[in-house]
Amino acid sequence: MYKLVKRKSSNRNKILECIYRNAPISRTSIAKLTGITPATTTLTIAELLDEGIVCELGLEESADPSCAGRRRISLDICPDFLLSLGVEFNQKALSLSVTDMKGKSLYFYSQPHTPALGKRITEAILEQIDAALHSCGITEDRLAGIGIAIPGHINAASSKLASNNNTWDSLDIAKIRSSFSVPVLFENNVRCMALSQYLFHPEITPDSFAFFHVGLGMFCANMMDGHLFLGNSYVSGEIGHTIVNPNGLRCECGKQGCLQTIASEQRFIHNAQKLYKTEPDGILRHLVASPEAITMDTIAAAYSMGDEAVTACVTHGLRYLGISTSNIAILMNPGKIFLHGAIFTYPEIQVELMNIIRQQLSFVESSHVESIEILPCGVQDGSIGGSALAILEGFLEVSYDQG
Repeated sequence: MYKLVKRKSSNRNKILECIYRNAPISRTSIAKLTGITPATTTLTIAELLDEGIVCELGLEESADPSCAGRRRISLDICPDFLLSLGVEFNQKALSLSVTDMKGKSLYFYSQPHTPALGKRITEAILEQIDAALHSCGITEDRLAGIGIAIPGHINAASSKLASNNNTWDSLDIAKIRSSFSVPVLFENNVRCMALSQYLFHPEITPDSFAFFHVGLGMFCANMMDGHLFLGNSYVSGEIGHTIVNPNGLRCECGKQGCLQTIASEQRFIHNAQKLYKTEPDGILRHLVASPEAITMDTIAAAYSMGDEAVTACVTHGLRYLGISTSNIAILMNPGKIFLHGAIFTYPEIQVELMNIIRQQLSFVESSHVESIEILPCGVQDGSIGGSALAILEGFLEVSYDQG
């Protein structure tokens, strides 16, 4: 069964996570937020300072300059105490990032996906980790851990990747784990991105939020009071397989009318390729030389140039994305809903999507719409998510495992 909450954490790790989420922060504030006694907090901070994990930034700025009393010393995580290594693989690429302990990228590698790469994914991951360590001039004892963001889930019973796609059948989790002395963690790639948002961007990220990612597939990761919600089985978060049209297209999962058959990146591109072939006067033919060359950038360009057929396809998909986003807001009412994916990054598409969401949420307070935020989308997001997983599970020993 999946764990619904974090395992009991030590005072040391509670303090470290508190610093991650609230830095710069004083000892007094840490004690108040964690419920740990001031004496224990002070003693633990002294140990962390001696070990070089935490650093003092200087005196806090007082909100009231006339306020009497001693100003408190602010603390933060030392970013270069250790490094973290994250890997992501999917049907676009195998990517790897080395970051410091605050999520700053120090090294990045990406290799486009091919069928041959899928067949030897275990060996490719091991080779690229070794190459990254060599390129960075470090040994694995400098790592907090290795986090691997996967396009699916780990089946607890078999320790195999659970996925509708057999591309990754050769993935050998045990071999990868046994190849290193540091912790090696595996988790769904979108959950890893949610952990990255939680750990590395606390200034805009509440303790409870939904992270709705649209790529080749779809997934919605959920954080509740700082806990990654996993549910009772690995299907939790599979928003792409919620049915939005019972009479719609058959999905790879075997059902009809799943959201990802209407509004995934793969579906947008597939529809545009059909239009390329059937609309000889369409704008798409002026943008690329063949339907195989169509990308989300191509679709967004045709949309912004007023191609009626492309606009109709995009609007159809956005309608269902807007409905699903508003359903998340109503059912879960999280502190924020983060939208992440290439489709969300184009300004004109953003405007139409947000208008749809406003219409869907017109009967509730405007704060529900204001809590929806579109994030930048980059090629490193998944691998940096793996880095966050390694820090949280490998270094802070927060457990989100199956067990």
